[in-house]
Amino acid sequence: MQAFQTGQKSPLSHLTTSNLLTISARVTGPAAEYDLSLFGLDAGGQLSDDRYLVFFNQPATPERAVQMSSGARGEKIFTIDLQRLPQTIRRLSLTATVDDGTFGQIDHAEITLSADGRPVASYRVTGRDFQQERAVMLFDVYFKDLWRVGAVGQGFNGGLAALVRHYGGEVADRPGPTPPSPAPNAAPAPPRPTPTSSPAPATPPAPPAPPINLKKITLDKKGESTRISLKKPGHAEPIRVNLNWDRGGKRSGMFSRITAAADLDLGCMFVLNDGQRGVIQALGNSFGSERLLPHILLDKDDRTGAALDGENLTIFRPDLIHTVLVFTCIYEGTNDFTQVGARLSLKDPQGNEIAVHLSNPDIQRTFCGIALIENIGGEIKVTKEERYFLGAQQCDEHYGFGFRWVAGSK
Repeated sequence: MQAFQTGQKSPLSHLTTSNLLTISARVTGPAAEYDLSLFGLDAGGQLSDDRYLVFFNQPATPERAVQMSSGARGEKIFTIDLQRLPQTIRRLSLTATVDDGTFGQIDHAEITLSADGRPVASYRVTGRDFQQERAVMLFDVYFKDLWRVGAVGQGFNGGLAALVRHYGGEVADRPGPTPPSPAPNAAPAPPRPTPTSSPAPATPPAPPAPPINLKKITLDKKGESTRISLKKPGHAEPIRVNLNWDRGGKRSGMFSRITAAADLDLGCMFVLNDGQRGVIQALGNSFGSERLLPHILLDKDDRTGAALDGENLTIFRPDLIHTVLVFTCIYEGTNDFTQVGARLSLKDPQGNEIAVHLSNPDIQRTFCGIALIENIGGEIKVTKEERYFLGAQQCDEHYGFGFRWVAGSK
């Protein structure tokens, strides 16, 4: 594996003959989160098609030539099929941004380029390589006569929005104040002259591409909440819930134990608007259904840690729910939430992301009610709970769902 230095470039053919690439990137430092993105740029280095920005709100390109997932250590993994990329995309630029802090404060950023699963190149920078930058360009895969790669290591003080604008993209702005109405006694505007003959109709311009929505909300404290609108004409769109964690965990303290890859289970307790209630969880094979009530589906039980995207729960008809409590429990591999770095994310119907981290784990309890999702007047309210219990029954008693619990296994 070749170790790159800042500014170093190489033809891709010197590293591999494969067109199937993987870029794994991880930034560590004092900030709660560092966002990794991959920009698909045209020959002029511009984001001429917003669909080729792969980031937390858009994890794949239309033909899925580039896809993003999360790794076991919290890294982001970008899988790339160069043959499936359209001819208009000539550069893939890996970037990192931070909302709270600067890259001068990071411990390090690690990038590994692999081909067909085999590492072929690496690039590493530390906080000493930066100052006040909040956005940095790290690594490029680009076409110049042939496919090449290069370590960049440059940045600027703006965040992700500034980076999008740097590449020629448009960022959705928050709604501004409504302009004031004219004063009652203001003179009317003079009439515009009317042409005596109508000019030939001009060809209407192509509609502009919708601006990129960069909204990402993190619920830091217990009781913090945000709302999602369900008012979309024609149909209700699903809410997707993802749980991910560090499979290997850590060892610390005389009462902590790691015997195998940490196995966490994702599930939920629910009540629908018609009063129907139940539990979705891997235990007892209660995975739910997309097409049948409650229209809530758990995709899998990741017992080995092989699934880099963790476990996923989809609420296909959020308009039908009354209350959903999303929970996780430790099944095996550890007895301590402090060792696994569990984090929950929810994607709303507009593609925005709501992040909930288990930031105050309880060393003695292995069941956690993470977030409460409530349907309130056509809006979904998401509240961070992060309440720890000795088991599902104690959690149920706290929230009052009223289930009868029996011992089970999987």
